[in-house]
Amino acid sequence: MSSRLSFEICRALTQLTRQLLGANERETHTHVLAEGRVYRVVVSLEPVPAEQLHEVINRYL
Repeated sequence: MSSRLSFEICRALTQLTRQLLGANERETHTHVLAEGRVYRVVVSLEPVPAEQLHEVINRYL
């Protein structure tokens, strides 16, 4: 995904990630209601290999 997320969305995703990892979960599927519609939400956590960290960090600079 090439679009930049707001700080608030990144913070919420970080909190969700911590909760999932704390529950020993690497993915989740659910449905949410927003703006009068039901949305399917799928979250999958994939660790970044050490050799790719530099590339990932440079994306945010």
